[in-house]
Amino acid sequence: MGIIEKQATKNLIYSYLGAGLGFVTLMWSSHLLSPDENGLTRILLSITALFSQFASLGFNAVTSRFFPYFRNKEKGHHGYLYYGIITTLAGFTLCYITFYFFKDQIIADNQQKSKLFADYLFYLMPLTFFTLFFGLFDYYLRACYRSVIGSSSKDLTQRILILAVLFLYFLKIINFNIFVFLYVAATCIPTLILLYYIVKLGEWHVKPVRGFVSKELRKEMINLSLYAIIIGSSGILMSSIDVIMVNQKLGLKQTGIYGIAFYFGSIIIIPSRSLLRIAMGIVADAFKKNDLEEISRLYKKSCNSQLTIGLLLFIGIWCNINNIMALLPPEYAGGKNVILFISLGNLIDMGTGFNYIIMMTSKHYRFDGIFMIIILFLTIFLNYLLIPIYGITGSAIATATTIAAYNIMRWLFLLFKFKMQPYDLNNVKIIVIAAIAFLPGYFMPYLNFLVIDIAVRSGIVGGLFILLLLKTEAAPEINIKIRKNLKRFSIHI
Repeated sequence: MGIIEKQATKNLIYSYLGAGLGFVTLMWSSHLLSPDENGLTRILLSITALFSQFASLGFNAVTSRFFPYFRNKEKGHHGYLYYGIITTLAGFTLCYITFYFFKDQIIADNQQKSKLFADYLFYLMPLTFFTLFFGLFDYYLRACYRSVIGSSSKDLTQRILILAVLFLYFLKIINFNIFVFLYVAATCIPTLILLYYIVKLGEWHVKPVRGFVSKELRKEMINLSLYAIIIGSSGILMSSIDVIMVNQKLGLKQTGIYGIAFYFGSIIIIPSRSLLRIAMGIVADAFKKNDLEEISRLYKKSCNSQLTIGLLLFIGIWCNINNIMALLPPEYAGGKNVILFISLGNLIDMGTGFNYIIMMTSKHYRFDGIFMIIILFLTIFLNYLLIPIYGITGSAIATATTIAAYNIMRWLFLLFKFKMQPYDLNNVKIIVIAAIAFLPGYFMPYLNFLVIDIAVRSGIVGGLFILLLLKTEAAPEINIKIRKNLKRFSIHI
């Protein structure tokens, strides 16, 4: 997998370093900030993601699919970045105008249950601007096979800065107002880092090139961007609706508890995101060459490797669930089942490989839009139905259900349209191995010291999982990496 393996490995390293910092930040903020204050950061980022998706005007989707047609560094990629910047600025202007007209209504709707959100609403537009341009620059760098820069700045640099801001707040050097300002600033800085690297790498080409884009290509790009505005926004809404509806129905405090629990359930998906960052460009190039055999091969490998990693993380989290809850303040106890269902949903997403990339880079991308609209309505319906009954657990159940349904639709489409079947007996073996490895970790009596218990329990589960994986050869790609690392310690299995 050449380029994919090399950059995905770097992305994975940065992602897990970031996850480690994120864990420290999460644990510290859960004790240092109230659930309402944690809910504020969660709702700000969720709505910012939604706004920036609308304001991008679908240009990031165009980059994923059509940049291979523009790629030519000597000719400045035919002015591609220039058109991206103009489109993004136009989108932000439309977003700002819309926000201006609805601002007072948003403040009024949140004065009772989410007053903090109403008080700090003015940060939404600066956050949207920088998030919007981060997306533009990140997709552009990924298309130039420079995916590591975005992950390192977002997953590592940003979290170091947020941790520093928390430290200042802990020392009472700053008050909560300054804390929120610096938190927002830390979230915006990765955009400036990407801009710096684009210039440094000689990819800052903002001179328009006229006459390069044919009438047919222009039509396809416009059609895709219009499609992406609707479908891409639906996708972000689908991933943010849980937070928005929890805030609306239960208030900012429950939003904070849900957000902290959601983080633990999202740890599973980190390796997948690292792979997807670089795989998009590779698959787009393969479709350009009509190399379906290569796409099918990568699809199968992605399902096998991601299912393996996802299951290892899932059983590791769930056998330590009581330890995780012990690390959090008592008011977060209601998040236990949220962790379970979000983990399950993300495990299913991992186990179905990069079906999303194949759908979005193929000429049948519109079908994924149809699936997404169906799932969006299902998400809203399930949250509306389950939150009043089960609270934040109901929202987690709704999220897991819709993730599963969405991926089943994609899997069936690729199976019948492209005859791509990514699963074999090895996938069954991996599931059985995970079930066997989980049992000793689940039934093992708890030790007196929390950190020691986590280390011992995780070591037993992880060690047994890896040993069975090597003995059964159920995950060839993962086994190669494991054996390569074991040889450094003169261990041969």
